Amino acid sequence: MVADALRRAARPIGYDERLLPLVPDGSVRPRRPPTAEAAARVRPAATLLAIYPGADGDLVVPLTVRRAHLSAHGGEISLPGGAVDAEDADPVAAALREAWEEVALEPDAVRVAGLLDQVWIPVSNFVLQPVVGTVASRPALTPHDAEVAAVVELPLAALFDPSIVAMEEFRSASGGWTIRAGAYRWGDLRVWGATALTLGMLARVLSNAEER
Repeated sequence: MVADALRRAARPIGYDERLLPLVPDGSVRPRRPPTAEAAARVRPAATLLAIYPGADGDLVVPLTVRRAHLSAHGGEISLPGGAVDAEDADPVAAALREAWEEVALEPDAVRVAGLLDQVWIPVSNFVLQPVVGTVASRPALTPHDAEVAAVVELPLAALFDPSIVAMEEFRSASGGWTIRAGAYRWGDLRVWGATALTLGMLARVLSNAEER
């Protein structure tokens, strides 16, 4: 069902506007690099949205809690992922490798269902390719990387609950910047930025498939 929904999704998928960060003048940030020079310098990255049955049988997506001391995105909630390395055959291979390195998810356990649209991350100039996969049964995930403090399972159903989306203010650990952005509030977690936009795209694709 997930693979069929991705295959039939209208492109571009479009962001959930409630989750878009605002730039200082209050406008919505651009979806792509604003200049040809910036586009030429983008770095490819990939992330994995792995869908599987959780402890109670309901579908979940694993997220990582980044270690608080990290200079980049310390303490933030992310999907397993990172830069595409030279030895990676493609972004799918990179996403599977990163999921193994970060949360010990066996690549062979993942059935790749398809791709979402790319997400540009202005602060790092990464262009992130989200890869969607399914896992038949709940894997034994564990932090497997110096950057990951914990693994949490977000119920897939939470993405369809409008009450958990709110505009929040985020500050860097150094105090160098402040930004307002839409976020998923789930328990003590605040999921925002590229991670929230990626999850929002998945929710849109699945919702549109249900309406057909």
